[in-house]
Amino acid sequence: MHVYLLPTEILFHIFTVDDDKKSYNQRPFLAQLAVLARTCRKFKEPALDILWKHVYGFKPLISCLPEGVSNTDMAGNLTLRRPLLAGEWRLIHQYARRVHSFAVNGSQLDMIDNHVMQAFMSAPSPTSLFPNLRSLHWYDDREHFFPLLRTLLGSTITSIRMGFTSTLPSFAYSALLVSLGGRCPSIRELDCVCVGDSPESSDAICKALSGLRELCLLDTGALSPREFLRLASLPSLKSLYFRLRTYDTHELQSNPTISPKLKEVDLIASSQSVVEHFLRCIRLPSCRSAKVYIDYDDLDYEPEVPYDPLHIPDFIVSLSECFSPALEKLHVEFEFDFSAYIGEAIIANRSYVLGFNAVASLMPFYRLTDLRLDWICTSAINDASLKALVQSWPQLEQFHFGGAAYWLVPPSMTFVAFVHLIRYCPRLHTVQMSFCATPVDYDGDPFFFETIPNEKITTLSVGMSPISDPSAVVYILLRLLPKLGNVDYLGWLDDNILVPPPFEHLEDGWNAVDEILAANNQHRLK
Repeated sequence: MHVYLLPTEILFHIFTVDDDKKSYNQRPFLAQLAVLARTCRKFKEPALDILWKHVYGFKPLISCLPEGVSNTDMAGNLTLRRPLLAGEWRLIHQYARRVHSFAVNGSQLDMIDNHVMQAFMSAPSPTSLFPNLRSLHWYDDREHFFPLLRTLLGSTITSIRMGFTSTLPSFAYSALLVSLGGRCPSIRELDCVCVGDSPESSDAICKALSGLRELCLLDTGALSPREFLRLASLPSLKSLYFRLRTYDTHELQSNPTISPKLKEVDLIASSQSVVEHFLRCIRLPSCRSAKVYIDYDDLDYEPEVPYDPLHIPDFIVSLSECFSPALEKLHVEFEFDFSAYIGEAIIANRSYVLGFNAVASLMPFYRLTDLRLDWICTSAINDASLKALVQSWPQLEQFHFGGAAYWLVPPSMTFVAFVHLIRYCPRLHTVQMSFCATPVDYDGDPFFFETIPNEKITTLSVGMSPISDPSAVVYILLRLLPKLGNVDYLGWLDDNILVPPPFEHLEDGWNAVDEILAANNQHRLK
């Protein structure tokens, strides 16, 4: 069968064969689509549908107009010489109806003048300028463009992202958010600041959002605990991403407040103590995914220490109290620059070492598949302690445990701990941890040889793991991880400062391991 006899659906699939690579953003791909659209009538419709599916800025629509209708003014902005006629609107609609995703930023809005803006706001269509729009990204907070933004809001939209840089919401912004409930009732994902210019406006916004019966994901800005609870009560909401404001501890009642419907929480705060108090006052029994990010950038000063080790156990306990054992994903990350502590004694200070008791409260999370605690100093956790932990998390697929930080305290875990991890967590495909990679003679040891090898792990991150005898290390690693291709490690940050033992051979040792693994893989491929 000749290609032009194929059904339109098949042609559409052929034309989008590289769609997963976002090829529609590449000039060669766009040029090829334009050629296809002009080749024959059969190709025209599917090629145009793909060409116009994702549009950035208003310039493409203006470019469709006949010569002499649009112009460029003295400032370089696109303008119109006269209002558009009915036939010209039909021409624009021929392309605008194909748009499913529209994004515009401040620089693109600066390219159009008031004539263009007034024309689009006066479009004769009873629906939105883009009648089949699904996704809208608007990255500009200037209020005089809000009327233009409103012309794009329609009932077909399911995802909106408003990237506003202003930290102080205005009444106009509050009014815009309140209008979403009536204009875009089918929204499922909303990314914007959902706090108004006054408490009354915030209440109005929340009431309006509660009318969005399909809203399941909300990515918002800074919230107080009360604002969080108000938004978390939205009837269909499942995922909430927000930044927690520093607040008066008396703002939350002593009895924990239950928010039963949320399944995913992504929280950013500037202090572990603030997060701890917040989590102790909230209960999220249905939550399956939790991310807590401590971002010191919000502070007016640079913290003198990475974290307060005396508060970490209580911080971890607050996680176990807030979330139920059904939690599947837990990420806790601290944002600090280790290069600031290289010349200090902090990174080699044993007071920052956390032991088994600090993380034991996480053991009830028996359904964990993804755990990230890569910032902590795990050097006091030994082989037996890790065994107890990983036996509690048999479904782990991703395990980041103290392997992303430059701690210079020798780890207590050895290859025995690594064997426990492989034995009790057979679904693992990603591992990042620090341990003492000193080979032990395991010949004839059933503990080692009865452990089923893991063929899912192809890259291993070992952090600041001391190493000796790289050849023997490779032998053990390949016995446990037969598909291992390379090892990642943390290199030393400052060549002018001597690395203390037993870390002095870390870089050379793991580089040797990588070379042996590379040679082994080449031999295996032959």
